Amino acid sequence: MAKGRVVFYEDPPTRTPPRSVYTGRARRRRRRRGRRLLFALAALVLASAVGYVLWYTHPAHQSTLEDPERSQVEEDLPLAGGQTGAAGGVTAADGAIVVAIDPGHGGVNPNIGAEDYGSEANGLRESEVTLATARALYDLLAADDRFAPMLTADGTEYLKPSERGAAAQAAGAQLFLSIHLNYDTSGSASGFECYAAPPYLDTNAESVRFGELLAASFGQMGLRLRGTTGVRYLYYDANDNKQIYESTDTTIRWDPTFTVLSSCGCPAVLCEEGFISNGGDMALLAGDGCQAAARRYYDCILAYFDLT
Repeated sequence: MAKGRVVFYEDPPTRTPPRSVYTGRARRRRRRRGRRLLFALAALVLASAVGYVLWYTHPAHQSTLEDPERSQVEEDLPLAGGQTGAAGGVTAADGAIVVAIDPGHGGVNPNIGAEDYGSEANGLRESEVTLATARALYDLLAADDRFAPMLTADGTEYLKPSERGAAAQAAGAQLFLSIHLNYDTSGSASGFECYAAPPYLDTNAESVRFGELLAASFGQMGLRLRGTTGVRYLYYDANDNKQIYESTDTTIRWDPTFTVLSSCGCPAVLCEEGFISNGGDMALLAGDGCQAAARRYYDCILAYFDLT
């Protein structure tokens, strides 16, 4: 090594093009990469948007949605003909009319880690009133050999609305009735209303016909009919807010409705038969009123099937 000379062991130097050539090529490469990236992002956004629109506007996605009323995991339940089991019971093929009775709420809801009583007021629990009414109706139908009633739940275990609807469909239900009670913080609201399967479902017309029979009967019982006729439609918007329309509004809306109405596969009505927070309503519907309400449901079912 020569005196005073320092040698570094490194890769041999490379030839560097003029700066103007380098920067021009770099700009072109960056522009090409940018265009490719923008095109890929635009294609991804477009595909996602189209997929979401096709999914959301199709009623088939209903079965995957659950409504807040769904505070409503599986044990043997009383099904058609009084038998038990996930798929047992008498079906329409046996000649009997299968009616599914759905008592709102009941059972320990794992989402809240407590018993799902529904609404509570005036010393009453919604799940207890609805179950007593449902059982009374079950007994009336079971005593009539033209029917094979089933209960979608017995109050001992929490079942999602989709599971209740599926049980009714598996049993071959020809009519579905879900029994609930309303609630108002002021205690002043009162009256009967029911929600029929909406116009986008092919069970709509028959659901409305059954709902009209129910509204007329409970109106005669002394309950005020809410809305125009007491028969309404309910939908959930994109933010899960309830949207209520009268049954006279036949506009087809594709938003989800109550899950039990769209998953049971037959004409279906969800009844808010009165307000648990209103003493006048509960004087008619609780206690001995459960038997009276059950009798009205039974008479409406007879009228629906044109039976005496």
